[in-house]
This record gives sequence, C-alpha cells and structure tokens, in this order.
Amino acid sequence: MGLTPWFGNVILGVVDLVATADRLRSAGFDVQEGGTHPTFGTRNMVVPLGRSYLELLAVEDRDVAEQSLFGRTLLARTAEGDRLVRWSIRTDRIDDVAADIGIEVDDRSRLHPDGRTLRWRSAGMTPSLLDPSRPFFMQWPDADWPGTEPARHTAAVGEFLSLEVAVPDRSALERWTLGAELPLVVADGPPDLVAVTIEVDGRPWRLGGDR
Repeated sequence: MGLTPWFGNVILGVVDLVATADRLRSAGFDVQEGGTHPTFGTRNMVVPLGRSYLELLAVEDRDVAEQSLFGRTLLARTAEGDRLVRWSIRTDRIDDVAADIGIEVDDRSRLHPDGRTLRWRSAGMTPSLLDPSRPFFMQWPDADWPGTEPARHTAAVGEFLSLEVAVPDRSALERWTLGAELPLVVADGPPDLVAVTIEVDGRPWRLGGDR
C-alpha cells in the first residue's frame, strides 16, 4: 500500500568521500554535495537519477558516529573499503506502510550546503541497519526530492536497472516490501546488499558485487 514501484535510493558507504566522488565523476556521473547529519557524524553526496538517487555516505566525525547504531554500522560495513550499505523504497503514504508492516515512523533531516534543512520521514531504519538486504522506507516532499536535483552528467545516465540482494528467506523480503514490483535480483544466502546496476550510455554499469 502506498509504495512507488521503484527504489528511493541506494546508499554506498565510502571511506574517502572526495576520492569516491571523483571516481564516479570520471565515469560520467554528476556527484553533488548532499550535506551533513550532525546527530550521526556523517556526510553525504548525491547522484540524482530522477525517480531515485545514488547516495555516497561517509563518516565525518568518528567519535560522534560511534555513539549511534547508524554510525557504528557504517563504520563496520566500510572497514575494508567502500561497500553498499542500504537501500530504500519511496512512498507517499508512509504511515500506512509502517502500520501494515508494524514499524515506527521517524522524522529525519540533514543540512544542505545551500543552507536549507531538508526534512523527510522514514520507517524501518533500524531493521535495514541490521540487515542490508532489507529496505527502509522514505517519504519526501516532491520539492526537496534529491533525485530531481538538476544534474549535469557527462555520460547518458539513466535509472537503476536492478538491485541484487541475498536473503535467507525470500518470502520474508516479499512481505516486508508489501509485494511491490521492483527490479530485484534475489539470491539465496546470508542477508546482504550485493550490487546495483545503473544505465550509463545505454549499457548496464554495475556497482558492487566484489564481496
């Protein structure tokens, strides 16, 4: 109920935000400053993809990050280098979605470099932190949706073509996503977010999958 049939975002945890952004720019992506999450000691950058966006997320203040599950899981996930950490589904009825699944809705925000405070609502964050195969849910005002920020990609960048996850129980993932039709590639195994594929210059461009 209330789910768009598409991803909201896919999050790549990174060790060096600037270096990773430069590598993506060399592949043709417009990587934009996102902002900071002072509560968690993290900072992000965003690649707008229209209906979705790719997010680069890094720890900026390790002492602060270590005080929250959000920060600690990012540190653990990126201990050996850049790695996909989470994904989300966008909805315009997050209260209904949360009620159907039995989870709570939280208010979230980050400081944008232009001085704005961007605000959205999320649900299922803690389960997604503990299980990277399981998405969380987001509801954003259309005016602030990061996916539609004006982008100047130097390649012909399209949308996410697919997302690869591993799960021990496929039916549990289907129940969690409320049966939403998503371009998922699901494998059996320990829960993990394996890889994402984006259309670039008319061809699939795969990120992840090396672990």
